[in-house]
Amino acid sequence: MKFLTLSTTGIFNAIRPSLFPPIEGKERTTFLLALDYYILDGSFSSGEEEDVETARKYYDLERKRIRAFVKALCNDWGKPIAELRTEVINCLPEFIRDGTYNGEPLLSERREGYYTVYPMYKSHQGRELLFPTHESSKEETQYIFDHMLRYFLKAYFSPDTFFGHYDGAFHLDTPVSVTTVQQTLEDLEREAVPSPLSVSSISNTYTMDESTTINSEFLLIADAFGAYMVQTMEGDTESEQLAALTEDAFICEMCCSLHKCFMFGRSCFSISIYDECNIWIDKLLDAYAVHDYSQILSIYNDEFPSYDDGVIGYEKQYLLEPLLDNLVKDLTREKLLVQLSPKNEQRKDYLNFILTHDEVVQSIFEEIYEKRLDGRDIYKQQDLAKVLTLDVRLCCTFYCMIDACRHAFNRRMYASILPIVDKLDTQLAKVQISATDTWQVEYLVKVSRISQWYRALAYACLGDKRIEPILQDLMVMQQQDPVLYKEQMDSIFENLDNPEHAFNIEDLRYALLHYYVETNNQLGYERYIKELYSPILGIDSDYKVQKNILLYGEDGKYCENYSNRDFYLWLKALWTFYLDDIDKAFWNEMAEQWEQQDYIPIFYGINDYELCANYMIKLAVHFGDIQRAEKYKKEFDMAIPNKKKPMEDAPSGYRWPFFDCYLIAQVNETLGNIEIAKEHYHKALSLATFGEARWEQYEEQHGGIWKTYKDFGYSGPDLKFEDWIKDSTVTYQTIEEYKRALDKYVFYMYK
Repeated sequence: MKFLTLSTTGIFNAIRPSLFPPIEGKERTTFLLALDYYILDGSFSSGEEEDVETARKYYDLERKRIRAFVKALCNDWGKPIAELRTEVINCLPEFIRDGTYNGEPLLSERREGYYTVYPMYKSHQGRELLFPTHESSKEETQYIFDHMLRYFLKAYFSPDTFFGHYDGAFHLDTPVSVTTVQQTLEDLEREAVPSPLSVSSISNTYTMDESTTINSEFLLIADAFGAYMVQTMEGDTESEQLAALTEDAFICEMCCSLHKCFMFGRSCFSISIYDECNIWIDKLLDAYAVHDYSQILSIYNDEFPSYDDGVIGYEKQYLLEPLLDNLVKDLTREKLLVQLSPKNEQRKDYLNFILTHDEVVQSIFEEIYEKRLDGRDIYKQQDLAKVLTLDVRLCCTFYCMIDACRHAFNRRMYASILPIVDKLDTQLAKVQISATDTWQVEYLVKVSRISQWYRALAYACLGDKRIEPILQDLMVMQQQDPVLYKEQMDSIFENLDNPEHAFNIEDLRYALLHYYVETNNQLGYERYIKELYSPILGIDSDYKVQKNILLYGEDGKYCENYSNRDFYLWLKALWTFYLDDIDKAFWNEMAEQWEQQDYIPIFYGINDYELCANYMIKLAVHFGDIQRAEKYKKEFDMAIPNKKKPMEDAPSGYRWPFFDCYLIAQVNETLGNIEIAKEHYHKALSLATFGEARWEQYEEQHGGIWKTYKDFGYSGPDLKFEDWIKDSTVTYQTIEEYKRALDKYVFYMYK
C-alpha cells in the first residue's frame, strides 16, 4: 500500500508555512513534492480490507519511528524541533535510508516500507511572470498552487507515464487544497486512479504530544526533505542549482522523476519543472510516448530553444537530450542492428537520419515495386564496382548481412558466416564519406568491428588459426577507439542479438583464452590469463593461486571474486593443461571451496553454471569421488529446469534446446549412463540438423543476397520441428559417432 504526503516550499509558504523555517537567501525557492511511503508486501495487490488494515499498522509504526527520531534529536540538542532545521537536515539521510539515528535503531520493530520523493520545481521566470513585484496575495498564491497541483497529480497518476498502474490501496494526505486534490482525481481517467483510494486533510502543525491525533509525522519528514533540497541547490544559475540538486547522491537515491518512464536506464533522475517551457516539453514527451517521429523531429528542429537561460539549460541536459539520445540508440539498434550514440553537436544529424529512416525505406520499396525488381534485394540496383555512397539503401543491405550472421550463428552454421562477412567487408571498403558526416563515421566503424567479431567467431568454431590476430586486433582497436558495449554481462554470449556486447576488452581476451585452451596452447593461455586477472594476480601466479582467488578471495571471504564464467574457464584449463599435476588433496580442497558458493542451483547467464558442473563431475569421477559426482549431478539437474523454458513446438521428449541436451549427454556419459547419454546426443543432433535446415530455408527466403544477386522467390511454409523430425532424424550406433557428427555444431567455448 502507498501512503502519499504532499508538501511545499518557497512562495507556497504564503498558504501553508513549512514546519521548518525557510533558509536565509532562499526563501522563494519553490517546490511541490510528494513523500511516498510504500509498504513492502505483495499481498496488498488485492486491496482487500484486511490487507489495508495491516498496511496501516505498519504506517502507524513508522509514525512512532518518526516521533522517536524527533525525540532523540530534541534530547541531544536540548531544543524544540522547530529550532533544529540544520540538525534534522544533517540526520535526515540516515533516518530515511535506515530508520536509525547515530547508527542506533529507534524502535525494536524493523521498518516494513521504504520512502520515495517526487519533486516538482517552480522556476524563477514563472514566479516573476506571476508576481512581478515579488509579493503576492494568498489568493494569487493559492491560484498558482492549485494549477501546479493539478499538473503534478495528472503527471503522477497518468497511465501514459506508468504511475497510474500501481497495485493495491492508496492513501493521500495533504495540508492544503484537499478539495483540489479530490476534484483532480475525479477528473482523471478511471483506470489511472488506484482503488481503493482515500484522501485526507491533515493539520499543518506538529506536536510532541503522543496523545494528539494531528497525524503530521510524515508531513514533518516531507518538509525536512524539502528543506534539504533547497539547501542543496548551489550554483550561479538556476540550471546549475538544479544540476547540483540532481547530482546529490541522497537526492538521486530517494527521488523519482514524474518522467520516470522516459528515464529508463539512466543512472540519475530529472527534476520535473513547472514553467512555460512545459508547453513544448509536454508536446515532445507526448510524441515520444506514441512514437510520433515526425512530430518529434518537427519540435526538435523548429521549437527546441537555442538558448539555455533559466531552467531551459537544465531541462535540455537532464531530460530532453538524454531522451533523444536514448531514442537514437533504440532506433538505430532496431533499424540498423548497430547502436549509435550521438555527441551533443551531432544529435541533430543523427535524429534527422534515423527518424526519417522508415519513410525513406518505404520509398525505396515503392521504387523497387514500380520497377518490378526482387523486393528482397533492395540494393541490387547499384553498381558494386563503383564507389558506394552510405545511404539508407546501403544501410539496409548491411542490416541484412549482420542479421544473416546472427541467424547463421544461432543455427550453428559457423562456416556460412564467412561468405557473408567477406561480402560485407568488400562493400565496406568501397564506401566513401565526406569529413563532415557524423553518424556515417560511427556507423562504419561499428559495422566493420561487428564484421570482424563474427569472422573471429567463425574462425574459432572452425578451428582456424586466424582467430588469434583478429581478437588481438580487436583488443587494440577497443583501447584506441572503443566501441561502447553493455557492461556487467554474466556471459559475453548472453545476447548475440547485439554483438557489440562482446567489445569489452576483457570479454575479447576471455574469448581468446578459450581458443588457447581449445587448441592446447598453454603458453598463450598463461600469458593472457595474467592480463585478464591483472588486478588480483601477481606475475608469478599459477593455477593454484588462481583457484584460491576465484573461489575464496584474497581476504578469505567466500564469493568475493567468484564468477561462474571465470571459474569455468579455469576448470577447462585445469582439465586441459594441469590434470597430471594435481592430486586428490587438491581436488578435495577445490571441491570444498566450490561448495561454499551460495547460488546453487539459482543461476543466471548462458549455461555458465552447467558448464562448471560438467567439469566438476569430470574431475570428481577422475579422482574416484563418486559421491560428489552424484551430488553435482543432482544440482545440475535442478539448474536446467530452474533456468530454461521447454521448447514451444517440440514433440514429447524434446524438452530442452540443443546445448542443454548436449550437456546432459556429456554429464551422463561421464557417469557411465551410456544409454541416457546416447539418447541426449541423438536429441542434440536432431536439434542441430534442424537448425541447419532452418538456415537453408532462411537463405532461400532471402535469395542468398550475400552470395549472389540472382532473382529468387521463396514461398514455402516455415519449418516446424515437430513435423520436420518425423522424416529427418539420423541415428548412430555409438556415442563416438554422435560426437563426431556434433563436433561442427558445438561452439568452441562450450566444448
